[in-house]
Amino acid sequence: MSSDNDIPIDPDGSSSPIPDIDLGSILGNTLLIGLAIVVIAAPVAGFMAWEPVDEGNVKVVKKWGAASGAVFEPGAHFINPVSQSTVSLSTRPQTYTMSSQQGEGSKENTDDAITVLTEDGLRVDIDISVRYRVDSSEAVKFYKNYRGVETAEQRLIRPSIRSVLRTEAGRLPVTEIYTGEGQTKLKEAAQKALQKDFNEDGLILETVQIRNVNLPKQYAQAVEQKEITKQRKQQKENELEVEKLEADRKQIAAEGQAEANRILSESLDRNVLTQKYIEKLDKTDTVYIPVGGEGYPQFVRNIDGGSSNQSSA
Repeated sequence: MSSDNDIPIDPDGSSSPIPDIDLGSILGNTLLIGLAIVVIAAPVAGFMAWEPVDEGNVKVVKKWGAASGAVFEPGAHFINPVSQSTVSLSTRPQTYTMSSQQGEGSKENTDDAITVLTEDGLRVDIDISVRYRVDSSEAVKFYKNYRGVETAEQRLIRPSIRSVLRTEAGRLPVTEIYTGEGQTKLKEAAQKALQKDFNEDGLILETVQIRNVNLPKQYAQAVEQKEITKQRKQQKENELEVEKLEADRKQIAAEGQAEANRILSESLDRNVLTQKYIEKLDKTDTVYIPVGGEGYPQFVRNIDGGSSNQSSA
C-alpha cells in the first residue's frame, strides 16, 4: 500500500515531483489581460460607433446592409458598428444642366442640348437647367430608389426633361417657341411633369429654367432680319408721331394766338386807345402825335425842354 508521500514513477521507471499550481496567480493574470483588452478595444469600438453628420447632409442608417428606415439629421449619433452602417446624402440644392455650350452642362465637353421638333417640323435645340434637392424627410425612399443623386439624374431627371420638352415643343410653331410666351409654356410643362415624379421619389423641385432656344441658322437669320425691319418701322412710326404731335402743337398755338388777336381787336375801341395813349405819356419822353388824314405823326423830344420838330401846316 502506498502513502500520500509516495513519489509517482514514470513509465520508464524514473520518478519526478509534480509542481504546485497557483490558481490565484493565474486568475489575476487573466483579469489583467482582459482589462488591458477592454482598455484598448473601448476607444476603437467608440470610434467605430461614432457617426457625426455635417450640416447640409443626412445619413441613412442600414442594418445588416439594408436600409433600416432610420435617418440621422445633422449632429452627433452612435451606431452599433457590428450590425449597422450609414450612407451620407447631401440635402443641399443641386443643379442639372443640359446645354449646347461645351463645358457648361452636366456632361462636359459635349453638346448636350435637347433637340426637339416644332409643330411645323423644324429642329430646335433647347438649353435647360433643373434645380432640386433631396427631401431629408424622404431620404430613405430616395435611397431605396436611386442610392444617390447621380443615379437620379440619369434615371429620372434627364429622361423626364427630354420627354416633356419634346412633347410640348411639338405643340408649338417655331414662330412661338423662341418667344417669352413659348419658353414659359415649356418651363411650366417641365415643372408639372417633374414635380409629380419628384414627389414620388423623395426629391424637391425648386425651379426649372429654359436657358436658351437655338433656332436653325437660316431661320434665325430670317427672324433677326424681320426683327430689324420691325424695329425700323417702329422707329419711323415714332418719328411720324412726334412730327404729328409737333404740328398739332403749332396749330393749337396758332389758333390760340388768332383767338387772342381777335379778342384784342374787338376790345380796342377809340376810348380804350385814348386811355392807353394817356397812360403812356407818363412813362416816356417821346410822344407820338397823330395828325389824322394822310399826314405823319410829329416826334416831340424832351417836351419839358421846349425842343420840338413840328410839321408844316
